[in-house]
Amino acid sequence: MEDMISLIWRRLPLILTISVLGVLISFYMIVSSPRTYQASAVIQLDMPAAIDQGSDSSLPASRRVQLIEQRLMARANLRDVVERLGLFADTPELSESDKLQALRSSTRIESISAPGVSVDSRMSLAAIIITSQAGTARTAAAIANDFADSVVNRDRDNRKARIEESYEFLAGEERRLNEQLAAYERQIVEYSARNEDSLPTSQEFVQSELGQLNELESAADRDIMALQRERLALEAGNLAAMGTRSSSSLVQQVRAAEIELAQARRTLAPEHPEIARLEANLERLNSGVEISAPDVTLRQLELIDTQLEELNQEKIALDARRKEIALARARIPQVARELDAMNRQLRRLQDRYAEISRQIAQVETQQLLMNNDQAERFLLLEEAVPPENPVLSDRKKKAVMGAGASGALALLAAFVLELMKPALRRERQFARATGTRPIISLPYRPTPAEVTARRYRHVYVVAVLVLGAFVALWLIGRVPGLPSPGVVATPTERLG
Repeated sequence: MEDMISLIWRRLPLILTISVLGVLISFYMIVSSPRTYQASAVIQLDMPAAIDQGSDSSLPASRRVQLIEQRLMARANLRDVVERLGLFADTPELSESDKLQALRSSTRIESISAPGVSVDSRMSLAAIIITSQAGTARTAAAIANDFADSVVNRDRDNRKARIEESYEFLAGEERRLNEQLAAYERQIVEYSARNEDSLPTSQEFVQSELGQLNELESAADRDIMALQRERLALEAGNLAAMGTRSSSSLVQQVRAAEIELAQARRTLAPEHPEIARLEANLERLNSGVEISAPDVTLRQLELIDTQLEELNQEKIALDARRKEIALARARIPQVARELDAMNRQLRRLQDRYAEISRQIAQVETQQLLMNNDQAERFLLLEEAVPPENPVLSDRKKKAVMGAGASGALALLAAFVLELMKPALRRERQFARATGTRPIISLPYRPTPAEVTARRYRHVYVVAVLVLGAFVALWLIGRVPGLPSPGVVATPTERLG
């Protein structure tokens, strides 16, 4: 301890100089540092019992806070905040980009997660804290409250606008899909009607129709053969009658007319003109008018020829229908592929229409919850109040730390100088260095020059102490008439 005291006394001017300079530098840095005030507003997320499944609440908390921060930190919103609060009014030289960047960097948005809830859950967000820094306490509180009001008041309008936009889009999409479905269904019906015989579902009926066609053709062949035999019989009877040149009696003519009418009714429809003619002929015979036998036979032959012609036309129609069915059955694979493709497209449109309908129902539910005030909403739980002290309030602690660091640096410099010029100045130092005690120890007598230098050193020490105290008082603004040195404001401080 004696060596240390001796070291300090010998190097006192150097130690005081370094210590005073360090303390003054610390004071200047503390005084020149800008004062920043910080204020915070707390917003609570109110989750009602009826939770909206399709709203932003289904997003994770981190994503939702990010969306809110992006809306608040948008360039247009920051410009509105600057205009509403009159920020940077005393610094017109700043550009708009610098103003917006300073406001953006001085505002922070944090989220508070609900305890016991997964981070990815839509209910994980419990509250939002908006913190703002500015050069004055009132400005910091005003900025935080303005952003909080934007979140609370504009959130409902933004969600309502999103719901209306979603509903308009989905309604238009539903109308478009409905028109496409109607047109596609008509197209499928028309295609199925054009290719009815080629449809896989119609093959059972087509096969049944083919059987009916074969039966009708067989019946037509039998009728043709019967008519041909009847015609031959009439021709043979006519020739026999003409050879004998015998005239038929009226009773025979009536009998022949009745037989002819019966045959015609068996093969022709009741409303056929030939039936009407034969009935008129029978009435004429019953009235006593005779008809020659050759005329009756000729009319019977003409009737048989007409029936044969009709049966032949019927066979032609049956054959044409059979060929048409054969061609249609050859196109079954192609029609099946095309119809299957059309049905797949129809199912896709139907699925899309069902999805759009489900989304419209969700949007309508959101709108109903919004109108009944049952949707998710933000509540201003705590307004930001002007802080009493700046953020950097530990000035005394920093001053003490600066003074201690300066003293330690001064002692270190003095110790280094002693090591550079070592000397044994005391008996104990000599004994520790040599291991023996000196026999005689004489006190050192300074020369007149050293006495004068010692006096100058005392004056220097006093001057350093007085000057250091004066500068320190001036830096902290305690010297009357001398204000503290000005500090250039930072962009955050200019918010005041």
